[in-house]
Amino acid sequence: MKTHKHYILKLLCCLSLLLSISFGAQAQKFRTETYSDKVKTLRVNLVDDWQAAPYIELEGDALVAISFDILGTREEIYTYTLTHCNADWTPSSLLQPEFMNGFQNRIIDDYALSVGTSMSYVNYRIEFPNEDVYLKISGNYAVQVFPENSDEPILCACFSVVEKQVDIDMQVTTQTDKGMNNFFQQVGFTLNCGDIVKNPMNDLKVYVLQNERRDNMAPLIKPLHIQNNKLTYQHIPEMIFEAGNEYRKFEMTSRHFNGLNIESMQFYSPYYHVTLKPDIVRSELSYSYYEDINGRIYIRTLDGTDFDTEADYYFVHFFLPAQKPFTENVYILSQAFNNLLDEQSRMEYSQSDGGYIKTAIMKEGYYNYLFVTKRNTNSPASLATIEGNFYQTENEYRVLVYFRRAGDRFDRLIGTQTIQFF
Repeated sequence: MKTHKHYILKLLCCLSLLLSISFGAQAQKFRTETYSDKVKTLRVNLVDDWQAAPYIELEGDALVAISFDILGTREEIYTYTLTHCNADWTPSSLLQPEFMNGFQNRIIDDYALSVGTSMSYVNYRIEFPNEDVYLKISGNYAVQVFPENSDEPILCACFSVVEKQVDIDMQVTTQTDKGMNNFFQQVGFTLNCGDIVKNPMNDLKVYVLQNERRDNMAPLIKPLHIQNNKLTYQHIPEMIFEAGNEYRKFEMTSRHFNGLNIESMQFYSPYYHVTLKPDIVRSELSYSYYEDINGRIYIRTLDGTDFDTEADYYFVHFFLPAQKPFTENVYILSQAFNNLLDEQSRMEYSQSDGGYIKTAIMKEGYYNYLFVTKRNTNSPASLATIEGNFYQTENEYRVLVYFRRAGDRFDRLIGTQTIQFF
Protein backbone atom coordinates (compact mmCIF):
# COMPACT_ATOMS: atom_id res chain seq x y z
CA MET A 1 0.00 0.00 0.00
CA LYS A 2 2.81 2.39 0.93
CA THR A 3 4.62 1.59 -2.34
CA HIS A 4 1.41 2.24 -4.30
CA LYS A 5 0.89 5.64 -2.63
CA HIS A 6 4.52 6.51 -3.26
CA TYR A 7 4.12 5.65 -6.95
CA ILE A 8 0.95 7.77 -7.24
CA LEU A 9 2.68 10.70 -5.52
CA LYS A 10 5.69 10.43 -7.83
CA LEU A 11 3.42 10.25 -10.89
CA LEU A 12 1.53 13.37 -9.80
CA CYS A 13 4.79 15.25 -9.28
CA CYS A 14 5.96 14.30 -12.76
CA LEU A 15 2.66 15.39 -14.29
CA SER A 16 2.84 18.67 -12.40
CA LEU A 17 6.38 19.26 -13.69
CA LEU A 18 5.37 18.51 -17.27
CA LEU A 19 2.41 20.88 -17.02
CA SER A 20 4.59 23.63 -15.61
CA ILE A 21 7.13 23.14 -18.41
CA SER A 22 4.36 23.18 -20.99
CA PHE A 23 2.82 26.30 -19.49
CA GLY A 24 6.19 27.99 -19.37
CA ALA A 25 6.81 27.21 -23.02
CA GLN A 26 3.42 28.63 -24.00
CA ALA A 27 4.13 31.76 -21.97
CA GLN A 28 7.17 32.58 -24.13
CA LYS A 29 6.82 35.92 -25.87
CA PHE A 30 8.49 36.18 -29.24
CA ARG A 31 10.30 39.33 -30.35
CA THR A 32 12.74 40.23 -33.09
CA GLU A 33 16.15 39.42 -31.62
CA THR A 34 19.37 37.46 -32.13
CA TYR A 35 20.79 34.70 -29.92
CA SER A 36 24.31 34.44 -31.36
CA ASP A 37 27.17 36.94 -31.59
CA LYS A 38 27.75 35.74 -35.15
CA VAL A 39 24.41 37.15 -36.28
CA LYS A 40 24.48 40.80 -37.34
CA THR A 41 22.15 43.35 -38.92
CA LEU A 42 18.84 41.53 -38.52
CA ARG A 43 16.25 43.52 -40.46
CA VAL A 44 12.52 42.87 -40.92
CA ASN A 45 10.74 45.20 -43.34
CA LEU A 46 8.89 45.15 -46.64
CA VAL A 47 10.45 44.13 -49.93
CA ASP A 48 11.70 47.24 -51.75
CA ASP A 49 10.75 49.53 -48.84
CA TRP A 50 13.37 49.59 -46.08
CA GLN A 51 11.42 52.19 -44.07
CA ALA A 52 8.18 50.20 -43.93
CA ALA A 53 7.43 48.25 -40.76
CA PRO A 54 6.65 44.53 -41.30
CA TYR A 55 2.86 44.59 -41.68
CA ILE A 56 1.28 43.09 -44.80
CA GLU A 57 -2.32 42.56 -45.85
CA LEU A 58 -3.74 39.06 -46.01
CA GLU A 59 -3.74 37.99 -49.67
CA GLY A 60 -2.18 41.32 -50.61
CA ASP A 61 0.76 41.96 -52.93
CA ALA A 62 3.31 43.20 -50.37
CA LEU A 63 6.03 40.84 -49.11
CA VAL A 64 7.96 40.78 -45.84
CA ALA A 65 11.74 40.61 -46.18
CA ILE A 66 13.92 39.16 -43.42
CA SER A 67 17.64 39.79 -43.91
CA PHE A 68 20.61 38.97 -41.67
CA ASP A 69 24.34 38.36 -41.83
CA ILE A 70 26.44 35.56 -40.35
CA LEU A 71 30.06 36.57 -39.73
CA GLY A 72 32.57 34.19 -41.32
CA THR A 73 33.87 32.97 -44.64
CA ARG A 74 31.83 29.80 -45.06
CA GLU A 75 28.28 29.33 -46.25
CA GLU A 76 26.23 27.17 -43.88
CA ILE A 77 22.80 25.63 -44.08
CA TYR A 78 20.01 27.22 -42.05
CA THR A 79 16.35 26.33 -41.80
CA TYR A 80 13.33 28.26 -40.55
CA THR A 81 10.01 27.63 -38.85
CA LEU A 82 6.89 29.79 -38.49
CA THR A 83 4.80 30.14 -35.34
CA HIS A 84 1.43 31.86 -35.27
CA CYS A 85 1.14 34.09 -32.21
CA ASN A 86 -1.52 35.70 -30.08
CA ALA A 87 -1.82 39.47 -29.77
CA ASP A 88 0.76 39.46 -26.95
CA TRP A 89 3.21 37.40 -29.06
CA THR A 90 2.76 34.19 -27.10
CA PRO A 91 2.28 31.14 -29.36
CA SER A 92 -1.33 30.53 -30.35
CA SER A 93 -2.89 27.09 -29.96
CA LEU A 94 -3.32 26.62 -33.72
CA LEU A 95 -1.81 23.67 -35.54
CA GLN A 96 0.37 24.35 -38.57
CA PRO A 97 -2.27 23.43 -41.22
CA GLU A 98 -4.65 25.94 -39.63
CA PHE A 99 -2.46 28.99 -40.30
CA MET A 100 -0.25 28.06 -43.28
CA ASN A 101 0.10 25.89 -46.34
CA GLY A 102 3.58 24.46 -46.75
CA PHE A 103 6.16 22.76 -44.61
CA GLN A 104 8.24 23.74 -41.61
CA ASN A 105 12.03 23.51 -41.46
CA ARG A 106 12.51 24.86 -44.97
CA ILE A 107 16.10 25.57 -46.04
CA ILE A 108 17.06 29.21 -46.61
CA ASP A 109 18.34 29.06 -50.19
CA ASP A 110 18.81 32.79 -50.80
CA TYR A 111 22.30 33.63 -49.54
CA ALA A 112 25.56 35.14 -50.80
CA LEU A 113 29.11 35.72 -49.56
CA SER A 114 30.34 39.26 -48.93
CA VAL A 115 32.47 40.80 -51.66
CA GLY A 116 35.51 43.05 -51.13
CA THR A 117 34.96 43.60 -47.40
CA SER A 118 37.54 43.59 -44.63
CA MET A 119 35.21 41.55 -42.43
CA SER A 120 33.78 38.50 -44.18
CA TYR A 121 30.15 37.46 -43.79
CA VAL A 122 27.31 35.62 -45.50
CA ASN A 123 24.04 37.46 -46.13
CA TYR A 124 20.82 35.43 -45.85
CA ARG A 125 17.36 36.49 -46.94
CA ILE A 126 13.81 35.12 -46.64
CA GLU A 127 10.60 36.58 -48.06
CA PHE A 128 7.02 35.86 -47.01
CA PRO A 129 4.78 34.62 -48.46
CA ASN A 130 6.89 32.49 -50.79
CA GLU A 131 6.50 29.43 -52.98
CA ASP A 132 6.99 27.18 -49.94
CA VAL A 133 4.80 29.06 -47.45
CA TYR A 134 1.31 30.49 -47.92
CA LEU A 135 -0.24 32.30 -44.95
CA LYS A 136 -3.92 31.51 -44.46
CA ILE A 137 -4.97 33.81 -41.63
CA SER A 138 -4.16 37.19 -40.14
CA GLY A 139 -2.31 37.81 -36.88
CA ASN A 140 1.25 37.78 -35.61
CA TYR A 141 3.97 35.49 -36.96
CA ALA A 142 7.36 34.60 -35.50
CA VAL A 143 10.09 33.17 -37.75
CA GLN A 144 12.86 31.24 -36.02
CA VAL A 145 16.08 30.35 -37.84
CA PHE A 146 18.10 27.23 -36.92
CA PRO A 147 21.48 25.83 -37.95
CA GLU A 148 21.17 22.52 -39.76
CA ASN A 149 20.56 19.58 -37.37
CA SER A 150 20.12 21.88 -34.37
CA ASP A 151 17.07 22.73 -32.28
CA GLU A 152 18.66 25.93 -30.89
CA PRO A 153 17.59 29.01 -32.88
CA ILE A 154 20.08 31.74 -33.75
CA LEU A 155 17.43 34.44 -34.22
CA CYS A 156 13.75 35.30 -34.21
CA ALA A 157 12.08 37.71 -36.63
CA CYS A 158 8.53 38.95 -36.14
CA PHE A 159 5.96 40.31 -38.59
CA SER A 160 2.19 40.70 -38.79
CA VAL A 161 -0.57 40.01 -41.32
CA VAL A 162 -3.62 42.28 -41.41
CA GLU A 163 -7.15 41.69 -42.66
CA LYS A 164 -8.70 45.14 -42.66
CA GLN A 165 -12.11 45.05 -40.99
CA VAL A 166 -12.18 48.35 -39.08
CA ASP A 167 -11.62 52.00 -39.92
CA ILE A 168 -9.26 53.89 -37.61
CA ASP A 169 -9.14 57.66 -37.25
CA MET A 170 -6.08 58.74 -35.23
CA GLN A 171 -4.96 62.01 -33.66
CA VAL A 172 -1.91 63.02 -31.62
CA THR A 173 -1.87 66.13 -29.47
CA THR A 174 0.42 67.92 -27.05
CA GLN A 175 -2.63 69.04 -25.04
CA THR A 176 -2.42 66.04 -22.76
CA ASP A 177 -4.07 65.10 -19.48
CA LYS A 178 -0.65 65.70 -17.88
CA GLY A 179 -0.39 69.27 -19.12
CA MET A 180 -0.28 71.33 -22.30
CA ASN A 181 2.82 71.70 -24.49
CA ASN A 182 5.32 70.29 -22.02
CA PHE A 183 6.89 66.81 -21.93
CA PHE A 184 4.24 64.50 -23.38
CA GLN A 185 2.19 63.56 -26.42
CA GLN A 186 -1.21 61.90 -26.19
CA VAL A 187 -2.81 59.59 -28.74
CA GLY A 188 -6.53 59.44 -29.38
CA PHE A 189 -8.52 57.55 -31.98
CA THR A 190 -11.90 56.17 -32.95
CA LEU A 191 -12.73 52.73 -34.35
CA ASN A 192 -15.61 52.13 -36.70
CA CYS A 193 -16.21 48.40 -36.40
CA GLY A 194 -19.28 47.97 -38.58
CA ASP A 195 -21.14 44.78 -37.72
CA ILE A 196 -18.13 42.52 -37.22
CA VAL A 197 -17.60 43.19 -33.48
CA LYS A 198 -20.56 42.36 -31.26
CA ASN A 199 -18.88 42.59 -27.85
CA PRO A 200 -15.99 45.08 -28.17
CA MET A 201 -15.17 45.24 -24.46
CA ASN A 202 -14.29 41.53 -24.47
CA ASP A 203 -13.50 40.74 -28.10
CA LEU A 204 -10.95 43.47 -28.91
CA LYS A 205 -7.33 43.89 -27.85
CA VAL A 206 -5.92 47.27 -28.81
CA TYR A 207 -2.29 48.41 -28.59
CA VAL A 208 -0.51 51.68 -29.36
CA LEU A 209 3.19 51.82 -30.28
CA GLN A 210 5.56 54.77 -30.48
CA ASN A 211 8.27 54.42 -33.17
CA GLU A 212 7.69 50.64 -33.23
CA ARG A 213 8.97 50.28 -29.66
CA ARG A 214 7.62 47.49 -27.48
CA ASP A 215 9.23 48.67 -24.23
CA ASN A 216 6.75 51.56 -23.79
CA MET A 217 3.80 50.06 -25.69
CA ALA A 218 0.32 50.92 -24.42
CA PRO A 219 -1.39 47.52 -24.00
CA LEU A 220 -4.96 46.23 -23.81
CA ILE A 221 -6.69 49.60 -23.98
CA LYS A 222 -10.45 49.77 -23.34
CA PRO A 223 -12.59 52.42 -25.10
CA LEU A 224 -13.80 55.47 -23.21
CA HIS A 225 -17.28 55.02 -24.62
CA ILE A 226 -19.18 53.12 -27.32
CA GLN A 227 -21.95 54.47 -29.53
CA ASN A 228 -23.50 52.17 -32.10
CA ASN A 229 -20.49 50.62 -33.85
CA LYS A 230 -18.13 53.51 -33.07
CA LEU A 231 -15.58 53.13 -30.28
CA THR A 232 -13.86 56.21 -28.88
CA TYR A 233 -10.42 55.98 -27.27
CA GLN A 234 -9.69 59.35 -25.65
CA HIS A 235 -8.25 60.61 -22.34
CA ILE A 236 -6.70 57.22 -21.55
CA PRO A 237 -3.60 57.47 -19.29
CA GLU A 238 -1.78 54.59 -21.01
CA MET A 239 -1.89 56.53 -24.30
CA ILE A 240 0.20 59.41 -22.94
CA PHE A 241 3.80 58.99 -24.12
CA GLU A 242 7.05 60.70 -23.27
CA ALA A 243 7.61 63.06 -26.18
CA GLY A 244 11.36 62.40 -26.20
CA ASN A 245 13.74 64.09 -28.58
CA GLU A 246 14.78 63.73 -32.21
CA TYR A 247 17.00 60.70 -32.80
CA ARG A 248 20.76 61.13 -32.91
CA LYS A 249 22.38 59.96 -36.13
CA PHE A 250 25.61 58.99 -37.81
CA GLU A 251 26.53 57.71 -41.25
CA MET A 252 29.44 55.57 -42.43
CA THR A 253 29.36 54.70 -46.11
CA SER A 254 33.04 54.44 -47.08
CA ARG A 255 36.39 53.62 -45.50
CA HIS A 256 37.96 56.51 -47.43
CA PHE A 257 36.47 59.43 -45.45
CA ASN A 258 34.67 60.27 -42.23
CA GLY A 259 30.92 60.37 -42.54
CA LEU A 260 28.26 62.27 -40.61
CA ASN A 261 29.13 62.63 -36.89
CA ILE A 262 32.23 60.44 -37.22
CA GLU A 263 35.35 61.71 -35.50
CA SER A 264 37.84 59.25 -36.95
CA MET A 265 38.22 56.06 -38.94
CA GLN A 266 41.34 54.00 -38.40
CA PHE A 267 42.57 50.63 -39.57
CA TYR A 268 43.93 48.24 -36.97
CA SER A 269 44.69 45.06 -38.86
CA PRO A 270 42.59 43.29 -39.89
CA TYR A 271 39.56 45.56 -39.28
CA TYR A 272 38.46 49.20 -39.40
CA HIS A 273 37.46 51.11 -36.27
CA VAL A 274 35.03 54.03 -36.36
CA THR A 275 35.01 56.49 -33.45
CA LEU A 276 31.87 58.62 -33.25
CA LYS A 277 32.00 62.20 -32.09
CA PRO A 278 31.30 62.37 -28.33
CA ASP A 279 27.59 62.63 -27.61
CA ILE A 280 26.18 65.15 -25.15
CA VAL A 281 23.38 65.11 -22.59
CA ARG A 282 20.52 67.05 -24.22
CA SER A 283 17.95 67.12 -21.43
CA GLU A 284 18.96 70.62 -20.30
CA LEU A 285 19.24 72.08 -23.80
CA SER A 286 16.54 73.72 -25.88
CA TYR A 287 14.66 71.67 -28.44
CA SER A 288 16.15 71.66 -31.92
CA TYR A 289 14.44 70.02 -34.89
CA TYR A 290 16.32 67.96 -37.41
CA GLU A 291 15.12 65.24 -39.72
CA ASP A 292 15.46 61.65 -38.55
CA ILE A 293 14.06 58.21 -39.40
CA ASN A 294 12.69 57.38 -35.94
CA GLY A 295 15.32 54.88 -34.90
CA ARG A 296 15.59 52.97 -38.15
CA ILE A 297 18.77 52.00 -39.98
CA TYR A 298 19.50 52.17 -43.70
CA ILE A 299 22.28 49.88 -44.93
CA ARG A 300 24.25 51.42 -47.80
CA THR A 301 27.79 51.87 -49.09
CA LEU A 302 29.44 54.13 -51.65
CA ASP A 303 32.00 51.43 -52.45
CA GLY A 304 29.56 49.01 -54.09
CA THR A 305 26.11 48.59 -55.61
CA ASP A 306 24.82 45.51 -53.76
CA PHE A 307 24.43 46.86 -50.23
CA ASP A 308 23.57 43.44 -48.77
CA THR A 309 26.95 41.92 -49.70
CA GLU A 310 29.29 44.83 -50.44
CA ALA A 311 28.74 46.98 -47.34
CA ASP A 312 31.62 46.43 -44.89
CA TYR A 313 31.55 45.93 -41.12
CA TYR A 314 33.41 48.21 -38.69
CA PHE A 315 33.97 48.34 -34.97
CA VAL A 316 31.93 51.40 -33.92
CA HIS A 317 32.84 53.19 -30.68
CA PHE A 318 30.14 55.21 -28.87
CA PHE A 319 31.00 57.69 -26.10
CA LEU A 320 28.68 59.66 -23.82
CA PRO A 321 30.64 61.91 -21.41
CA ALA A 322 29.40 61.90 -17.79
CA GLN A 323 31.25 63.11 -14.69
CA LYS A 324 29.72 60.26 -12.70
CA PRO A 325 27.42 57.28 -13.42
CA PHE A 326 23.68 57.82 -13.58
CA THR A 327 21.58 56.05 -10.96
CA GLU A 328 20.07 53.86 -13.70
CA ASN A 329 21.54 51.73 -16.49
CA VAL A 330 22.09 53.42 -19.86
CA TYR A 331 21.06 51.77 -23.14
CA ILE A 332 21.25 52.60 -26.84
CA LEU A 333 17.74 52.51 -28.31
CA SER A 334 17.87 51.76 -32.04
CA GLN A 335 16.78 49.30 -34.69
CA ALA A 336 20.49 48.48 -34.81
CA PHE A 337 19.89 46.65 -31.52
CA ASN A 338 16.37 45.49 -32.51
CA ASN A 339 14.90 48.21 -30.25
CA LEU A 340 15.73 45.99 -27.28
CA LEU A 341 17.16 47.15 -23.97
CA ASP A 342 19.41 44.26 -23.01
CA GLU A 343 23.08 43.38 -22.65
CA GLN A 344 23.72 43.95 -26.35
CA SER A 345 22.58 47.58 -26.14
CA ARG A 346 23.70 48.44 -22.59
CA MET A 347 26.55 50.92 -22.17
CA GLU A 348 29.32 50.60 -19.58
CA TYR A 349 30.57 53.43 -17.42
CA SER A 350 34.34 53.96 -17.71
CA GLN A 351 35.98 55.90 -14.89
CA SER A 352 39.17 56.35 -16.93
CA ASP A 353 37.30 57.66 -19.99
CA GLY A 354 34.97 59.83 -17.93
CA GLY A 355 31.74 58.56 -19.42
CA TYR A 356 29.73 55.75 -20.93
CA ILE A 357 31.28 53.63 -23.68
CA LYS A 358 30.03 51.00 -26.08
CA THR A 359 31.70 49.15 -28.95
CA ALA A 360 29.57 47.33 -31.50
CA ILE A 361 30.23 45.62 -34.83
CA MET A 362 28.01 47.48 -37.31
CA LYS A 363 27.48 47.42 -41.05
CA GLU A 364 28.01 50.45 -43.26
CA GLY A 365 24.95 52.66 -43.44
CA TYR A 366 22.90 55.42 -41.85
CA TYR A 367 21.90 54.93 -38.20
CA ASN A 368 19.46 56.55 -35.75
CA TYR A 369 19.69 56.08 -32.00
CA LEU A 370 18.75 57.49 -28.59
CA PHE A 371 20.06 56.99 -25.05
CA VAL A 372 17.53 55.78 -22.50
CA THR A 373 17.85 54.96 -18.81
CA LYS A 374 16.28 52.00 -17.06
CA ARG A 375 16.62 50.87 -13.46
CA ASN A 376 15.95 47.14 -13.86
CA THR A 377 14.25 44.59 -16.08
CA ASN A 378 10.73 45.38 -14.91
CA SER A 379 11.02 49.17 -14.69
CA PRO A 380 10.06 51.46 -17.59
CA ALA A 381 12.70 53.07 -19.76
CA SER A 382 12.91 56.85 -19.81
CA LEU A 383 14.31 59.49 -22.15
CA ALA A 384 14.11 62.27 -19.57
CA THR A 385 17.58 61.97 -18.01
CA ILE A 386 19.77 62.10 -21.14
CA GLU A 387 17.65 63.07 -24.14
CA GLY A 388 14.97 65.19 -22.46
CA ASN A 389 11.29 65.36 -23.40
CA PHE A 390 10.08 68.04 -25.78
CA TYR A 391 6.48 68.27 -26.96
CA GLN A 392 7.62 69.38 -30.44
CA THR A 393 9.41 66.09 -31.16
CA GLU A 394 8.40 64.33 -34.35
CA ASN A 395 7.25 60.76 -33.54
CA GLU A 396 5.43 57.94 -35.33
CA TYR A 397 2.49 56.21 -33.63
CA ARG A 398 0.77 52.98 -34.63
CA VAL A 399 -2.55 51.49 -33.49
CA LEU A 400 -3.03 47.70 -33.68
CA VAL A 401 -6.52 46.17 -33.31
CA TYR A 402 -6.85 42.44 -32.62
CA PHE A 403 -10.16 40.56 -32.57
CA ARG A 404 -11.17 37.26 -30.98
CA ARG A 405 -14.81 36.24 -30.57
CA ALA A 406 -15.92 33.95 -27.77
CA GLY A 407 -14.96 30.43 -28.77
CA ASP A 408 -12.26 31.47 -31.24
CA ARG A 409 -8.76 30.07 -30.76
CA PHE A 410 -6.62 32.89 -32.13
CA ASP A 411 -6.36 36.66 -32.39
CA ARG A 412 -7.04 38.16 -35.81
CA LEU A 413 -5.36 41.45 -36.65
CA ILE A 414 -8.27 43.40 -38.14
CA GLY A 415 -6.79 46.87 -38.33
CA THR A 416 -3.64 48.95 -38.12
CA GLN A 417 -3.01 52.62 -38.69
CA THR A 418 -0.02 54.94 -38.34
CA ILE A 419 0.24 58.67 -37.91
CA GLN A 420 3.28 60.92 -38.07
CA PHE A 421 3.24 63.69 -35.47
CA PHE A 422 5.12 66.83 -36.50
